[in-house]
Amino acid sequence: MMGSGSFWARVGVGMVLAGSFALAACEPLYGGKPEKLVAPSKKARPKEAEIPAEAQFKDIEDCKADFHGDAKVVRQQPDVSKQLTTEGDTAMANADRATEPGAQGGLLKEGVERYRNALIKDPFNVEATLKLALAYDRVYRKGCAIAMLKRLSSLQANPKFAHGATAAIDSIGDNAQWFKRYRRDADAAVGR
Repeated sequence: MMGSGSFWARVGVGMVLAGSFALAACEPLYGGKPEKLVAPSKKARPKEAEIPAEAQFKDIEDCKADFHGDAKVVRQQPDVSKQLTTEGDTAMANADRATEPGAQGGLLKEGVERYRNALIKDPFNVEATLKLALAYDRVYRKGCAIAMLKRLSSLQANPKFAHGATAAIDSIGDNAQWFKRYRRDADAAVGR
């Protein structure tokens, strides 16, 4: 059993502690007036460099390229056309990664040439038709891009190529960033 003295000693210590907590609760913790809370200020976004008007690119509306050629000479080499389309894809992907403008321009030109040669080998290659339209869009050749989209629409009218052309036209609708500068014209060219 515990002695009565130790019990009262513990009670006495508890009373002293309780009294000191009560005394501390009456006094301000830090003393003085509290500072007003202020919402953090938003940092101003850095201004984007403005491109001078003379440096902005404009789309070229006309297209002097002949996409029809001689109708009597139809060269159907689908395997060669697919290979050229793949090479065009590689050139365009490398253009995206190129750091020097000269190298990028050369790769874009090579991509356009590969897609055009793919269509020479197989004028009914839906994939090459769409990719050539996209390539022309990247080099600001609006007129040629629209011509390729019209060609894609005409392929859709042919039952033999309708399935592939319809899928390509649907992919245009699914990718809002394609032909962004003249989207209404592009949709009209494919009949959307």
